[in-house]
Amino acid sequence: MMLASGSLEALQRIADRAGDVLAAYTPGAVPRFGDVHAPARVLPVDDPLSVAAPSGAWFATTDERGARTYTRSGSFHIGSDGTLQTIDGARILGTTGSGGALAPLKLPEPDRTLGRCGDVHLEADGVLAYTRTSIDPRTRERSVERTVVGRVALARFPAGSNPQRIDATHFSAVAGIVPHIGAPAADGVEPLATRVRDTGNVDINAGLQRLSDAYVAFSALQAAHKAEGVGSKVMMDLLK
Repeated sequence: MMLASGSLEALQRIADRAGDVLAAYTPGAVPRFGDVHAPARVLPVDDPLSVAAPSGAWFATTDERGARTYTRSGSFHIGSDGTLQTIDGARILGTTGSGGALAPLKLPEPDRTLGRCGDVHLEADGVLAYTRTSIDPRTRERSVERTVVGRVALARFPAGSNPQRIDATHFSAVAGIVPHIGAPAADGVEPLATRVRDTGNVDINAGLQRLSDAYVAFSALQAAHKAEGVGSKVMMDLLK
């Protein structure tokens, strides 16, 4: 049985509303619909690489093909190649002491290979650092030093030009709009909240109510179509 266009649109609304509900507990999630938007909250976690960006700021990321996207999700980890990554493997961009160009933040290969990268963590000003432990081969003296990898970049978009939604946690810049790239705790940008989990901007209660409303609307539309079909059959029987 083929569905009428109105029914298909109603089903799409159900799917869209369900998408917001499913993203309710995803770190950094932004809802599709403004009527289920809620202020972001953060929960303390025992993870030195889990942070939350200040309001209006986005982490800049890149994938293996070099495509740049933006996210509010700050639940990071160190990938198998030593780069700071999001949950789904996108590489976090930042700056290093060698220059101001954006590049994936990566632990030095020699220290990784020798297992000298201890206590890898993010600081409030966006610095990715670790503790390097080494032993002098001549004196056998053990030394510990803080080593900075680089600094996480934050993107801010001009007023009224929010990034374009890809899904609940991934966004791209609108054509012709160039975001301002800065750093936490600099250029008027607030610092990162460290050792926290961003719970996203989805109001789960409002989301569930809107999803229920979408189901009710679809059921009413189906009932109307059924009644219309019955009425048409009666008219045809009367004309026979």
